[in-house]
Amino acid sequence: MAAPLLRPYQRRVFLPLCRGLLTVRHEQFTLLMPRQSGKNQLAATIVTALLLAHARRGGSIVICAPTFRPQAAISLERTRAILEPAARRARLQPQIDEHRIRCGNAEAVFLSASGHAQVAGHTASIALLADEAQDIDPDWFDRQFRPMAASTGAPALLFGTPWDGDSLLERAIARNAGRTAAGLPLHYTVSWQEVARDVPIYGQYVERERQRLGAQNPLYLSQYELIASRTSARLLSAESLARIEGGHALLEGPRAGERYVAGLDPAGTGPDATVLAIGRIQPGRRLEIVAFETWQGADLAGFAPRIASIAARWGLERLAIDATGLGQPLAAALEPHLGRALLPVAFSQQTKSALGWELIAACETGRLALPAPAGGEPDLRQCWDELRACRRSLRIGGILHWEAPAGQHDDFVAALALALHAAGALPQERTARGRRS
Repeated sequence: MAAPLLRPYQRRVFLPLCRGLLTVRHEQFTLLMPRQSGKNQLAATIVTALLLAHARRGGSIVICAPTFRPQAAISLERTRAILEPAARRARLQPQIDEHRIRCGNAEAVFLSASGHAQVAGHTASIALLADEAQDIDPDWFDRQFRPMAASTGAPALLFGTPWDGDSLLERAIARNAGRTAAGLPLHYTVSWQEVARDVPIYGQYVERERQRLGAQNPLYLSQYELIASRTSARLLSAESLARIEGGHALLEGPRAGERYVAGLDPAGTGPDATVLAIGRIQPGRRLEIVAFETWQGADLAGFAPRIASIAARWGLERLAIDATGLGQPLAAALEPHLGRALLPVAFSQQTKSALGWELIAACETGRLALPAPAGGEPDLRQCWDELRACRRSLRIGGILHWEAPAGQHDDFVAALALALHAAGALPQERTARGRRS
């Protein structure tokens, strides 16, 4: 077998998992490993071992991932790289195409677990593996993939990282708690600390991610601490809100020598407000919010000259705007005034998720600051109220969904997220260097 190619922490779980997949029927094994710790190499080595063990008698392995490209295709390529030298030593010549690896009489088929993929008709007689199982829809997996092992009793291995506590992977882990089969545990966990003992540079990488994202960021907790987030919670924790309370005050206008950016959330339908949040850039790309402008009304394109005048007065280097729906004509009207300083953002599930993750990370790490909520400024009070009330939920595929509770608003929250996006789009400042003689 190919276990010697693995690091010690990988070998620790490789051996019992291989034994279980070779001897146990009708069970699902589960594995948690932190991001970038060699999970795919381990899975490819397991598939290689199973193919070599069944090369004479034959059989089939089904490996699925949330997408075929890139995820399942990467798994196929890594399996090929490990299998080919091992097969040569066993005097076997693997046959490989876009979706399949054949070794002797055994084969491994790599499929997408997307709800749009056509996967019916495959059989898993050796094993069924699900990569990034937290991102696979549980109902779809139960309808399309579990039946592939119904007539064979082939065991399954689900692996990845936790997510919202109710994913396909986490449901299987809950069922496996404390259970064994043939004397083997059904669930395995590799911590980032264990990885770091064998690969010290990995520990440095995780520490940088903790500093970048924040120790309580749901993304950091999921990917490295292997801790699931609750399915629904406040977008920002009480600790995060305390971190962003700055000692500065709102400004009436710009100050000489300071750099400013802004985020603009145009009003939707109903009582929503158009909100412009202006922030100044501090060392370390820290963004201090120093002013708000708000408007009520439906004629968004008519706001363009007023917003352009404000942008000129503050010398905004970047202004990010939600250019979706009713915001699109306002973005088009602002483009002649602002040119390259304008950053239209088409809101989608993915882009809004990315903005939300950046907002959480900036609050967790102190890269965003707001004046204290004690002042009498109504816009500032409304901003803090929205930040406290805004809710989040985690969805399949790493998507963060965030919105105001029913009957409330998140216009200021969106404007802050866009202001952070604008700050992140600024070019890096160049450091002057003298010419060597």
